[in-house]
Amino acid sequence: MKTPALAALALVAALGACDRKPAEAPQAPAAPTAPAAPAPAARPLAFDQSDDAAKVALRLPAEIARFPALHALLYDREVAGLKAFAAKAQADRKASDGSYPWRAYGRQSQWFLSADAAPLVALRALWFEDTGGAHPNHGGSTLLWNTASNSEIQTKALFRPDADMKVLDKAICDAVGAAKSHREGAVPLNDMFACPKWSETVLVLTPSTTPGKIGGLTAIIDPYVVGPYAEGDYEVTVPASTFQALLAPAYAGAFGGAPKSPGNPDGTLSVTMDVVK
Repeated sequence: MKTPALAALALVAALGACDRKPAEAPQAPAAPTAPAAPAPAARPLAFDQSDDAAKVALRLPAEIARFPALHALLYDREVAGLKAFAAKAQADRKASDGSYPWRAYGRQSQWFLSADAAPLVALRALWFEDTGGAHPNHGGSTLLWNTASNSEIQTKALFRPDADMKVLDKAICDAVGAAKSHREGAVPLNDMFACPKWSETVLVLTPSTTPGKIGGLTAIIDPYVVGPYAEGDYEVTVPASTFQALLAPAYAGAFGGAPKSPGNPDGTLSVTMDVVK
């Protein structure tokens, strides 16, 4: 038989056991946080390389520095292309049999900011290339950048997948025909020099009369497409109202108003390249 003192001790021990919480399992150490990806190193706005085989050059607009990832992508891509061109020139020079004096090759690209209307930034370029043929070649390029995803997009992404693009084709064709009527000696559109489809042109975003919007699309058409080489390039602008219904929902809101400039009546280019001597 337990004494009162022993019974009291047993009761205290039992109550203590009821209040005791099970030991917590040891926590695993937290996984180390991965370091944030470093921002792209700032690239220059120019690149030049010259030797006895070729001279190459690149010029970028100062505004591109506001978009470091875009700046890095375009600079690296363009410089890689120029270096490959220079390497080909060096190989051609070494393979030359010496029948004619070697004339150094040349290639240059110059880029311009054409529009900035969130989430789109657009650049356009002029380029020329001389490899010793009858005449140098030249043309235009474009690049579209989505600032929301921080990535390049293709021009076709601007439009709905089911859009009837014949609307834009006709608008470009009509604009080319009008430009030819203002250009002395221009060859009329015909079976040989027919209207191009929109996808066969270089489409550039056009600033709007409404701040922060895109007012239209400018189609750059290289020589030989709608006329002989001597006729030159064409640049024609189509207002956003013409193709608004074709735009993808993700980008439709970036367009509005009218083009800030309709371009030159004869379709000549609205920008010129600063040729590097």
